Amino acid sequence: MGVWATRRYRRGRVLAASGCALALLGGLTAGGATARPSDPPVASDGLTAPIEWANPAAKAPGGAGVPTHMTRVELGDFDRPAAGAIASHSPLAGAPLAEGYHRTTRSRTLTITRSATAPFSAVGVTWRETGRVAGVSVAVRAHAPGGDWGPWQAVGAGEADRDPVTVPSSGRPGARPSPSPGAGTAERGGADLVWVGRSDGVQIAVSTTGAPAPHDVAADLIDPTDSPGDAAAASPEDASTAPRPSMPAINSRASWGANEQIMGWRPQYAPLVKAVALHHTATGNDYAESDVPKILRSIYEYQTVSRGWGDIGYNVLVDRFGRLWEGRSGGLSRPVVGAQAGGFNTGTAGIAMIGDYRTTPVPPAVVEAAAQYTAWKLSLSQAIDPRGSVTLTGGGSTSKYPSGTTVTVPRVFPHRQTNPTECPGAKGMDALPAIRDRAAALLGDLVKPGTVRARLAAYRPADGTVRVAGSPDPIFTSGPNEIAVPADYDGDGQSDIATWSPTTGNWTILLSGSGRTTVQWGLPGDVPAPADYDGDGKADLAVFRPANGVWYIKGVGELQLGQPGDQPVPGDYTGDGRAEPAIWRPSTGLWAIRAIREWQFGEPGAIAVPADFNGDGVMEPAVWSPMTQQFTIDGQASVKLGDPGDTPVPGQYDGDGRADAAVYHDGRFDVRGVGKYEVGAPGDVAMPLY
Repeated sequence: MGVWATRRYRRGRVLAASGCALALLGGLTAGGATARPSDPPVASDGLTAPIEWANPAAKAPGGAGVPTHMTRVELGDFDRPAAGAIASHSPLAGAPLAEGYHRTTRSRTLTITRSATAPFSAVGVTWRETGRVAGVSVAVRAHAPGGDWGPWQAVGAGEADRDPVTVPSSGRPGARPSPSPGAGTAERGGADLVWVGRSDGVQIAVSTTGAPAPHDVAADLIDPTDSPGDAAAASPEDASTAPRPSMPAINSRASWGANEQIMGWRPQYAPLVKAVALHHTATGNDYAESDVPKILRSIYEYQTVSRGWGDIGYNVLVDRFGRLWEGRSGGLSRPVVGAQAGGFNTGTAGIAMIGDYRTTPVPPAVVEAAAQYTAWKLSLSQAIDPRGSVTLTGGGSTSKYPSGTTVTVPRVFPHRQTNPTECPGAKGMDALPAIRDRAAALLGDLVKPGTVRARLAAYRPADGTVRVAGSPDPIFTSGPNEIAVPADYDGDGQSDIATWSPTTGNWTILLSGSGRTTVQWGLPGDVPAPADYDGDGKADLAVFRPANGVWYIKGVGELQLGQPGDQPVPGDYTGDGRAEPAIWRPSTGLWAIRAIREWQFGEPGAIAVPADFNGDGVMEPAVWSPMTQQFTIDGQASVKLGDPGDTPVPGQYDGDGRADAAVYHDGRFDVRGVGKYEVGAPGDVAMPLY
């Protein structure tokens, strides 16, 4: 089996772009994959259609999450109020304006009172925007069951931070990006969400500070309901003694009860994350630990459904107790494009502090959690110093700048730096230096581009042991004469040590987060081909069966591509965030990417070594010649490295964000432009862990 490699961010994914018909290609069989010897070949019609995107989590057990109920209260227009609503030029007595808002002679207020409603805990006011809308302030107070009316809370208009979304083109000549599913959903303007706790009555005052006023104003009363799991969440981890940033404890979307069936946003990806944007949710600070999942379900419902964004906007959120929570879908370790800094979402990650940090200081636990996430996120690609600055090109949307503007911002920047908002509040601004300094301390030498980031390891077929650089003793043992298949199986951005047995089909994996596991998938004669085919940020178990040219992908399905003698080389060749099944035919020099492209590239007899050589987040086809020791990379100059008998092992070894040409032989890694490293002994097999 030839060696294949990918960037840490691009573990691969099953196809989402259309393409020309390939004679090699067949259809994908619905349902779970099997790997029985009696499986017949999958029929090929020669006209394979692209697989439509669907949220993989929606079909998983528990995909419906915790039920959330929503009651819509219509307020109508200022010129034509809905039934029960009142429009006036006078303010509602006692109802405050949001900070920074001031009434003018043209101000108007639209109010409604519902003294008895279905239960709810959060209020989100939205409106239809037909053009520029003047300043809008929303005041809300709620009635507690069996109690009294609570205090008024005032919030301003929230940013419409979701950028226009397109899907990468198929890679065919003349292909153009196409709108993402959900991109046509009607988006609405809206105020920040107001968390009020368990309530059964509401009073709302929507005020404008001048024309033009919003239309079709409505309030969504969101009941996140209760769940036994609301009180169970992972606590923050102490990273003070960690040798390098690892993924901090982050509670998953499932842990807070996300209903994946309402998620209509197709994840989009940047080549890498260059900066982190800090936010606050402005939902208040007086909440208990068990309230946090309910707050998250409320934010999710409001941004996904009420605002029409298709998903929650923030990549992660941190509560006042220092616990991190997964926000936007698409994989925590991946450069997911968020909806949290309109115009500058691509190439940035957003972390939102759950609370209102205008006048309340940010708790130390929140600073620590934000720093841990920042350090880990910035460690996954290029060498980045969180205390530095970066140029971002963006604008448009709801940013301060015209589209195409290049601005310089700190690597960890406040939302207000790029968008017309006070977020993350004055006290949130005060916390930024501490977050940057702590993240830099956690990163250590990884902020230097020349630092080797990959863990260099080698598998010894003679006894089934794995050794890493700097440690003479094995750190892992499976069986002898197995195949090294390292990949990111748990989605933490780091390759896990793994081997596959060609006699039993057993995968033995040492997960960096949860320990050792063994799973059976495949049969003798198969070739392992793990990659992230479904786009959840985790590598899927997969085998290619040369006897019938069928791929068996666990949890995804079966498809046909290839024939005996072909080498599977899956990877993200389109930049859509998923691995496309692909083959290299050493006998003829043929490459074929399922439903995308088929062409001749590289000399027959070479070894296929695709990787992201230019750092754009997309795999480049490449081969290494055992005869000439030449790396031939699609669209780039050839590179000579190695000696006869070497094994090519390209990958991202240093901090420049690009895969490096590298070879391994007799216990030595030789990485072009980086150095030579002794790991293992003659007869060992390279297992670089990116």
